[in-house]
Amino acid sequence: MARTPYRILWLLLALAFLRHLWIALYVHPYADDFSYAVAGMRSPLLERLAQEYDSWNGRYFSNILVLRNPLVLGMDQGLWPYRMVAIALMLFSWVACFSLLRALVDKALRKDEVAAVSLVFVLLYLHIMPDASEGFYWYSGAVTYQLPNALGFFLLANWVRYFRAGGGRPSRSWVIVQVLLVIVIAGCNELHMAYVVLFHAGLIVHSLYTTRRVANGVVILFIASVLCGLVVALAPGNATRGALFPFRYDLVHTLLYSSGQTGRFTARWLSAAPLLLITIAFIVFRRKLLALGSIASFGDEVNKWLVLALPFTIVFVAMVVTYWPTGLLGQHRTLNAALFYFLPAWFFAVSVWDDRLLRPQGSISFGVTSPYFQWGLVAVCASFLVAQRDWKVTEDLVTGRMQRYDRAVCQRYDLIQRAVQLGSGRVELPAIEAPESLHILPLDPSPDHWMNRSMADYFGNAQLDLIVSPLPPVATE
Repeated sequence: MARTPYRILWLLLALAFLRHLWIALYVHPYADDFSYAVAGMRSPLLERLAQEYDSWNGRYFSNILVLRNPLVLGMDQGLWPYRMVAIALMLFSWVACFSLLRALVDKALRKDEVAAVSLVFVLLYLHIMPDASEGFYWYSGAVTYQLPNALGFFLLANWVRYFRAGGGRPSRSWVIVQVLLVIVIAGCNELHMAYVVLFHAGLIVHSLYTTRRVANGVVILFIASVLCGLVVALAPGNATRGALFPFRYDLVHTLLYSSGQTGRFTARWLSAAPLLLITIAFIVFRRKLLALGSIASFGDEVNKWLVLALPFTIVFVAMVVTYWPTGLLGQHRTLNAALFYFLPAWFFAVSVWDDRLLRPQGSISFGVTSPYFQWGLVAVCASFLVAQRDWKVTEDLVTGRMQRYDRAVCQRYDLIQRAVQLGSGRVELPAIEAPESLHILPLDPSPDHWMNRSMADYFGNAQLDLIVSPLPPVATE
């Protein structure tokens, strides 16, 4: 790109990304954050981990993080570290994207170009993700799903480098790093456990189909992923938690609803204007690299139909993992995780289909040197400031809605702490105007709801009734 549009592009990307980091400075814990903090403060870690494994789930790694979340330090000391985790995860996700893309393109792009493309990916993800709160800003959801998302990109990057080097006998350090990544990723939640096992099983099938042999590294990592998967899947707590859902283990229901939800969400993502426009830009840039000989095209050995099915299969697996044990769609954090892998799989499919069908026909004839294309790309990235959910992010910050939300929640903390100190049996909490860009689960109108009891318990009196005042009615003309 020419110097001027490239600099403006970087400026827009930086501004767009900084807004998401800025919002993290005003977020507050809610729901499971308080209940896990209480459990972490009152129970020895190993004892509580064993209890969680026996009575709730097999997430042997992420349970450590949620039981030792920053709130165990107390609200005064723990709130800022809580917020810093959201910022760190967004930056870490950017670095993970950089690592994977750098492994894929090698030296075809400069490091600053790889950094820019990686930042576009993160912003695109933040733009169309189903629930940004559960993705980054809610600690319990973020460390359970977004952390393994990012670690998964490092795992993939190491695999790319391994196969680029010939796929022979792996070094000891490579095996140790990959096994540790598998252990951590699989131990965060059931979806990532399934992804890790299926990915390595796919590597074995692909190796047997193409070369009739399986590399040592593939065998080692497949065994490690299966063992970790069994630890998660066979946890006694899974049955206890599953008993809460009457529509679980219904094969027909699972397949029908998983298919329907896969179609629903992938259609929504693919119809998003930034993704469509960035897909076109991706094709143009990739064709330029092909013309320069910096990268190689995909040959006939890659089945274009299987590749096209891959991004949709990733989402379908997420739906099955959700619907099979519960019969419900559940939280959107599983969809966030599916989207994180759907996007690179989509661009992989686009690459194969462009090589096999579109490029030979000569469609999309303009190039990266065209000023229309370069300024068009700048305009696309400008949409990360004003389009759809991103407009709500900008509005929450510019209008002061996030700042007012922060002050209102801090006022609630003061009221609860004062009520606990005075020995009161109930406290009335003022209504709070929630930010538009985040889906924050509010306290329930009933003081006996588990979220209200968990918050009261965290501040020192589980029997304290938290009475939430309703928002005033919106005036209408």
